[in-house]
Amino acid sequence: MDRIYVVMIVLCAVFMITSPAAASEMQELTLEQAITLALENNPDHQVLRLEEESAKGQYEKAQLLLINNPTIEGAVSKKDKPEEEGGGKFTNYGFKLSQEFEIAGQRGVRIDVAEKELARVKSEIRDKERILISDVKDVFAKALAAKKKNGLAREIVTLNEELLGYTKIKFQAGDVSGLDVNLSEVELSKAKKELLLAQREYRESLLALQGLLGVSPDMSFAIEGELPSEAPALPDKKALKTLALSHRPDAKASAFEMEQTELALKLAIKEAFPNITLAGFYDRDERRNAVGLEITVPLPFFDRKQAEKREASAKVEGAKIKAAGLKKSIEQEIDRAFNDITSASEELSLFRKEILVKAAENLNLLNLAFKEGKIGFFEVRLAQKDTIEAQLAYIEAQTRAQLALNAVEKATGGAVK
Repeated sequence: MDRIYVVMIVLCAVFMITSPAAASEMQELTLEQAITLALENNPDHQVLRLEEESAKGQYEKAQLLLINNPTIEGAVSKKDKPEEEGGGKFTNYGFKLSQEFEIAGQRGVRIDVAEKELARVKSEIRDKERILISDVKDVFAKALAAKKKNGLAREIVTLNEELLGYTKIKFQAGDVSGLDVNLSEVELSKAKKELLLAQREYRESLLALQGLLGVSPDMSFAIEGELPSEAPALPDKKALKTLALSHRPDAKASAFEMEQTELALKLAIKEAFPNITLAGFYDRDERRNAVGLEITVPLPFFDRKQAEKREASAKVEGAKIKAAGLKKSIEQEIDRAFNDITSASEELSLFRKEILVKAAENLNLLNLAFKEGKIGFFEVRLAQKDTIEAQLAYIEAQTRAQLALNAVEKATGGAVK
């Protein structure tokens, strides 16, 4: 009796561990939470944040009232007096304070250059976020599809178990042959094998998502969400291109880069003007005190910033070429994404209106006919296979629709939700 009581306690403990209540402690992860985790933990994003801090430092430096520090000079010397002047020693000393000034407005242009550089870096960071968010959405959608396939595989196993039970009952009643029982057992084994494959695919999709989020490998979570049953209505292709060019961070970064290079060329031209240096000095010796002001102006005979101007001009042209190429690339992305979402929308509509409904009706009717002994196992199996294939194809269509929608959002910079 005691042994039975211990066994019952152990079984209860095992049931509590494996029950849904215990499994519910696993963290439920939504798409929004996944995106937040990715943005917080992605190392590339953290490196870009450091680049932003560097650009802010350059902006602070450009705002300095004077870019060059003042310099101070001092001199002390001892000198012997001539014998005719009574001999002895005296001390000469003096100091000079000098400051270099920019006179061609370089400071204002330098501030503008730093502002555009900071704006470019911030836009590039948002662009990296755009790409990362799109990657997370794609992996999350594939994981949702794997989860649905896993659930469908479980339902198929249950269905085949029920079908095997009905077949055995009919065999005992003499309504079907032993071959039908064997076929039913084989189909159940195949269904269990497909379930194992679906479980593995689901686990691998979760691992892929986990790696993209940058979370701890021992973190256990389950994803929550739904794949689309129909594609949303979108603006026309021309409107999407307009949205993309006005919203995409990389397009904005390209515009800032063009402005920054043009300002850098302007700065190089202004830096060709020589700066002046003003210096105040005081000298004292045994005969006199001297106070005065010096002005120093370098003569730009050799270095007139030729190399800097040439380099800046090349960067201006390069930025223009890059912007033109980016515009074409964005338009091509919109074309591909629009075609994909249009095709996915038509495919989903076809599944919802015709294929799934008819396949489910056929399976229900044939199952009922099988139970009543009007048809054999082979006909039921064919209907079951058609229904399963239709449901799997529907999941694939949903996945393609979600990936196409993600592509549209990525191509437009999130302007279309």
